[in-house]
Amino acid sequence: MDGGPATAFLLCESKFAGIRENDFKRKGESILICQFKRLIYPKAVTAGDASYMIALYRPCEKVMDAAGNVVSEIKAVGYCLPTADNLRYDMRGRWSRSAKHGIQFEVEGFDEVIVPSKEGVIAYLCSGQIKGIGPKTAEKIYAMFGQNTLTVLDHEPEQLLAVSGISKTKLKKICDSYLASRGARDVVAFLAPHGVTPNRAVKLYKQYGDHTMDIVRNHPYRLCEMVGIGFKTADRIAVSMGFDPLSPERVDEGLIFTLTDAELKGHLCMEKHSFLKQCLKLLDTEGLTEEMLAVRASRMLESGRLASYDRQVYRAVTARTEQSLAWAVYRMLTYEKAGSHVNIDTEISAEEKKQGIQLASEQRHAVTTALTSQLSVITGGPGTGKTLIQRFLLDIYRRKNRGAKIICCAPTGRAARRMEQATGFPATTIHKALGLLAGEDGDYCEPEMLDADLIVVDEVSMMDIYLANHLFRSVPHGSQLVLIGDADQLPSVGPGAVLSEIIACGAVPVVRLDRIFRQSYGSRIAANAKLIRHGNLSLEYGEDFQFYDSCDMSASAQQIETLYLQETARYGFDNVALLTPYRQKTETGVNALNERLREKLNPQDGKKPEVAYRKRIYRLGDKVMQIKNCEDISNGDIGYITSVTRDDTDSVLTVDFGDGRIAEYDGSDLEMLDLAYASTIHKSQGSEYKSVIINLQCAHAVMLVRPLVYTAITRAKERVLIVGERRALCIAIKRTDTEQRGTMLSARIKELISNVKGDHYNGNLAQ
Repeated sequence: MDGGPATAFLLCESKFAGIRENDFKRKGESILICQFKRLIYPKAVTAGDASYMIALYRPCEKVMDAAGNVVSEIKAVGYCLPTADNLRYDMRGRWSRSAKHGIQFEVEGFDEVIVPSKEGVIAYLCSGQIKGIGPKTAEKIYAMFGQNTLTVLDHEPEQLLAVSGISKTKLKKICDSYLASRGARDVVAFLAPHGVTPNRAVKLYKQYGDHTMDIVRNHPYRLCEMVGIGFKTADRIAVSMGFDPLSPERVDEGLIFTLTDAELKGHLCMEKHSFLKQCLKLLDTEGLTEEMLAVRASRMLESGRLASYDRQVYRAVTARTEQSLAWAVYRMLTYEKAGSHVNIDTEISAEEKKQGIQLASEQRHAVTTALTSQLSVITGGPGTGKTLIQRFLLDIYRRKNRGAKIICCAPTGRAARRMEQATGFPATTIHKALGLLAGEDGDYCEPEMLDADLIVVDEVSMMDIYLANHLFRSVPHGSQLVLIGDADQLPSVGPGAVLSEIIACGAVPVVRLDRIFRQSYGSRIAANAKLIRHGNLSLEYGEDFQFYDSCDMSASAQQIETLYLQETARYGFDNVALLTPYRQKTETGVNALNERLREKLNPQDGKKPEVAYRKRIYRLGDKVMQIKNCEDISNGDIGYITSVTRDDTDSVLTVDFGDGRIAEYDGSDLEMLDLAYASTIHKSQGSEYKSVIINLQCAHAVMLVRPLVYTAITRAKERVLIVGERRALCIAIKRTDTEQRGTMLSARIKELISNVKGDHYNGNLAQ
């Protein structure tokens, strides 16, 4: 572990026998040894809190005011102040006088003063500073390691696994919080006033170690490299320390952040002039011109931090990824054909007889194309037979190629399980198939080569450029890849429009399914999906497709509540989805609806245990969603809290996700969970439900586009209930331009196919 040796914090009792006098008139930094007495503001400190604090402390040494009077208590102010009442603190800071509050000590940092005795070490261990260690565990640790306990924590924390009750999961929690309580603490306190959460500050410390404070103070724009710390936050820190607004470091990071921010909105690149104008707006600095930005951008192109293609500007890593994927697609297109059409019709006919189903001509064409192409795409809306085609394809391939290896996968765990249920073939996530594991920094390791002769990928529209690149690069030479998805759905949450761009390149065999065959899907649902896809407002309404007019947010929330209770009683909780564009801001946002419905469906009766984390409460019986990939639990998986227990120090939640997948959460792990009575439309991709309730309001105008409403209604198999304003529905159906993403993947593939050589970049954005 990083951090200084714990022995540096050990002080002998004799130190407290001496008296050090501090004078309120003293200039510069002061040091104060004291003990926590009580908290003034806020009234309570919750997990992950980084708010401004006011507390009273009792001096452990003689402190006198300017008049020579001994002071019995000191008012301290600052962020992340220590509140354990069984420890002493060596606090660093400055004295100040407030006109309203009088003399106070502005805390800039602190260390625990740990008495080198059994009592002192145990007091520190179970002070609450180290999550996962309570009184019982502290006693066990000291019994095993004695006075070497803190040395073990510093240098060999894995030895704690020998202590009864400490698992690998708990050890990670102990190490993380110990790190935060030591070296990261000053970073946490320094960044808290700027809106950086303690979790992000600790991650920052893990990334940069003992150099973190130097970076924060002297190179604050490097903080933009970390997800969750934007340019504006880094800029506020830099300005507070006197950075020149026209410094090259600030301008360069502004250019990079402009592209990073665009990627968060789905774009891989920006047109040159739009890029410069957007950056100029971000920097908002007097004397800075577009021409000056262009010169800096050109230098960054020369240094390799930026890249350019056909007047589009990229971050270098993004450009490399897009080009790598283009090459991988081109490579597959140059393979020899996978097979001939000989006997394919016969095989399809045999499979039709076996399943008692006759395929339409376009469905037969889709199966034939997939079986005879190295790379192929099958795209279509609900009810067009994509799942049926998958079954035919897989059964025929397995029968024709005995012993061949087949991989079925999808971008999310829910989509993979739906694929498995529909086809009867084992399916997994793309991440799992590739062996992609995310590190603490969010970056993935290098993927493994796929050991398969046939790879079938469903819900391809959800794949971003980075995942797609990993997938294509991992396809062995000669293996077949079949991509299946609905190109009219919302594009991926991550950057790029992979499915649409592969289709648009015109070189990959594509079968478009447009006829609706599966009437059981819901005649009006599938029919209306087709109408929406073509921008037609003449939707059909009936029992399976209804609209409830409501322009008032409160009235809409009440109507949604009524319908949700009605539909869950009819179909069951797991078969009903409540979808809305926004997470926050309105009464019909996800957060507000989750709280509202939870109090109806799982109210507190005085007996149900619950856990508070930040601003959210998790209660026994709650329906929850995983929002980060973790081991065999995937982003988007839904489960139920089956137990809330308390161990030595923390509350532990147990969540049952079905299929024998049970996971435990405690401490900061809770950030991976969200309530799931309602969810965003984006989060619903890859899922299907018997009934779907959708909220559409004009207040959501910025989000209202055709792929959004199309994706929402195609989640339903039997019923769609829309609550809101008809005008909002019309706006969404008519608007498509907002989803046009900055990407040149199709152009790059075309260039490779046509064998066009040369660099589209002339090396100078200033021209």
